[in-house]
Amino acid sequence: MRLEVTIVLALLLVAVGCGKEKPAPSQATTPKAVAKLKVPASPEELARAFQQTLLQNNAEAMMMLSLLGHGTNAWIQFSQITLQEQRRSMATELAALEAKLREERSDTEQARVFTLKVQLANLEKNHAASYNNIDRKLPADRHAFKEQGYYQLQQALREQGMVQDQLKLAAVDTTGVTDAFLGSNLHGGEVVLRYTQDGEPVSGTISFNCALLDDLGWVIVDPPKVNPNRPFGPQAPANPDQPEPFPAPSPPTTTASGE
Repeated sequence: MRLEVTIVLALLLVAVGCGKEKPAPSQATTPKAVAKLKVPASPEELARAFQQTLLQNNAEAMMMLSLLGHGTNAWIQFSQITLQEQRRSMATELAALEAKLREERSDTEQARVFTLKVQLANLEKNHAASYNNIDRKLPADRHAFKEQGYYQLQQALREQGMVQDQLKLAAVDTTGVTDAFLGSNLHGGEVVLRYTQDGEPVSGTISFNCALLDDLGWVIVDPPKVNPNRPFGPQAPANPDQPEPFPAPSPPTTTASGE
């Protein structure tokens, strides 16, 4: 009898042991989920995100809202679209010149025909070559923005009496956004940010061009500019000799003698 009880207890202990849950794997062996950054889903959302980086005095976060903060794939995607527009513009100009008979063209027009043909022939090659060193150039451009470009934007605000941490976003003007940005099949355009400060409207604005890119959402594609005493629209920087905060690599232009 005692032996039977011992056997029953042993079987119960085995059953209980088998029913216990296995310990969870350690955190070190569990694959970590890669957090995907939230991308702006509209020009208005991009403008609000930009304003937040301004209030937080966060140059790194502002840079990440632009093409400058992303890798080569983003640059190539945007540049392919602008390349198509360059090609279309050159081809249109060449067709208009060639519509004239050769003997009716001036020397300047004929030289331009020759130049356009050379440029079109080399456009793809030059465009590809300009991106060969982008992996090396991007880190330098990012460093330049954080060390110089962001300060230039802050300085332009100060010159207009716009106190960075006291600005309140009053309105986002997206009337410049179009489905044919840069004359191509690209959704983008100018966004203008209007502000109040101490409860009063500010005459100066901040504007930038943005575009909708695959996997990135809306991104800034050129340097944000402070426009003094101007209700809307782009304006040249006050000091054209200063480098752009978000410099975009541009393909070299092939020229020919006689242009």
